[in-house]
Amino acid sequence: VRLQSIARQVIAEYEGRIPDTIDELRRLKGIGRYTAGAIACFAYRKQVATVDTNIYRVLHRIFLGLEHPEAQINNDQMLRLAESVMPAGEAYNWNQALMDLGATICTSANPRCVSCPLQETCAAYTEMSQYSLFPGGPVLRQLRKVAEKKVPYQAQPFTSTNRYFRGRIVDHLRSLSPGQRMTLAALGPRIKPQFHEDDLPWLQKLVNALAKDGLVDVHEDGVRLP
Repeated sequence: VRLQSIARQVIAEYEGRIPDTIDELRRLKGIGRYTAGAIACFAYRKQVATVDTNIYRVLHRIFLGLEHPEAQINNDQMLRLAESVMPAGEAYNWNQALMDLGATICTSANPRCVSCPLQETCAAYTEMSQYSLFPGGPVLRQLRKVAEKKVPYQAQPFTSTNRYFRGRIVDHLRSLSPGQRMTLAALGPRIKPQFHEDDLPWLQKLVNALAKDGLVDVHEDGVRLP
């Protein structure tokens, strides 16, 4: 019924052509700011920001941190934030990328933070990293309960800390022949049960930190003791 009403209005007021500006689109009955922005951006390639549930969540986590138990800003404020960070001339790709990121990686209940290309600049990732070596869904869910004052945060065991895995790396490299190197892909399963390729960025950070401390030697062929 609503689509029929919009179609009649478009025929009567716009000669059958759906308008391409935010203001005109919002004059159509039943069209809100998000839908107007989506039509203008994706149908007409207009340089406008649009904020759906996924984009809201992604931007909130990147720039403001975790959005639970309550979001820190309202929809109008988020739209202004979205407009301020959108790259010039890239609205079409930018908005779609944020939607895809929110739908596949930065999900509501079980975000795959270790696979996120924006983790280095994400406020929520930094926030969760204070509590766990592996930010993601389980940490997020526990922090929600903490924020709702249901339970205290349960600290991770020593076997899940950076110190533990740093020691595991050095211990395993000691078992190699002098000068022998090991790739990170081969090293990972030796130090962490159920190691996954998504853990490679995490392992690279640990190895780089050890190299900075002079404890290992890192090369494109792999890592070894000095």
